[in-house]
Amino acid sequence: MPIARLPYVQHHGVDNHPGSVLALAVTENGTILASGGSQGTRLWKVADMSAIQRPSPSGIRGATLVVIWARQAEEAHDVLYAGTQNGYFYCWCQKDGIFEETFAIQTPDIGEITAMAFDSTNNRLCLCTRNDYVQSWAISKDSLTGTWAATNIFSRRFPRFAPQAITFAAFDNSQDRDILVLGFHNSGPIYTIRGRTGETASDWSVGARIGDAAFNWRDGVFCLDDPEAGPALFRLTDQVKARSYEIDRTRRIGRPRKVCFGEQGTTVVSGSDHGSVYVFDTRSGEKLATLSVGSSEWVQVVTTAEVDDVSVIFAAQQRAMDCSEEIFVWKRAKPVAEKRSKWNMIVWGLKSLVVLGFLAFVYQNLEPMFRFRGVRRM
Repeated sequence: MPIARLPYVQHHGVDNHPGSVLALAVTENGTILASGGSQGTRLWKVADMSAIQRPSPSGIRGATLVVIWARQAEEAHDVLYAGTQNGYFYCWCQKDGIFEETFAIQTPDIGEITAMAFDSTNNRLCLCTRNDYVQSWAISKDSLTGTWAATNIFSRRFPRFAPQAITFAAFDNSQDRDILVLGFHNSGPIYTIRGRTGETASDWSVGARIGDAAFNWRDGVFCLDDPEAGPALFRLTDQVKARSYEIDRTRRIGRPRKVCFGEQGTTVVSGSDHGSVYVFDTRSGEKLATLSVGSSEWVQVVTTAEVDDVSVIFAAQQRAMDCSEEIFVWKRAKPVAEKRSKWNMIVWGLKSLVVLGFLAFVYQNLEPMFRFRGVRRM
């Protein structure tokens, strides 16, 4: 049985997450999960889903709506960027195993931050807000004082756009990569804008509203969430729809939900408005799994990671802002051959210990006898 067809098994998650969960992101090495919600940003050890001390709660910044991990120059660990309801974005950095806040800025045009992206080639951060703004920021760190700073490169408004997703163009190798931003209104427009000036380079429409987007630059595709029809796969080269993914519908008007790629791009994972998480084969569109959160609530937030070579899905349902929520965790079952291989290694290790123990016993019991005989011969 190929690994892509093995089932996902539910594991221990977070039973009582304080407040709602509106965003999830996992470090590249799969060790730390960040959650954003009505009570700010929180950190969790993926190994046992235990809480990690955080620098500060939400306060005047409002609910955390976006969290992303970034690889940043001169930093040994991934750094966390978060965007909030009241237009703040801030950065947490890990030092000696403890997270500390490096800076916090309120955007000039105050509005809910709906999406963020980071370009590690030149330490640029881009973000978009619910009141139609797209911004780019240069992130720097003073080598002498260690002080961090964020300098605005441009801020541009796209009227009646409601941007929902943003990313840097990976096919652009320049020092000022183009930025792709995707909107909810006006039949889901997608703009490519210049990274240095914010000028529009191109635009096109998918003919539907966009609730979220995930990009797989290696395979040249991206997945859009259409709140009405469900996820759909597009080619980056010609913007043509390559595949649709069918999910059950229980509402006449669909609600946006997160979509993401999993298992190194071979699967597409989507939430729903009725308590299910769907896993599809990226190429064929086949529904591989339907994972339940145990209720019919809106599953808005999903993310994926590879943890110790195991594919993992994280998800959270969305209810009232002041309710305690759960973070659900599913792990892809490992092939039987791999399990047997590990068991054989354990058995081999135990046998080796038995043999070593026997040799030690023989040595301890025979060595005095040989020493005694040697003395008599003298």
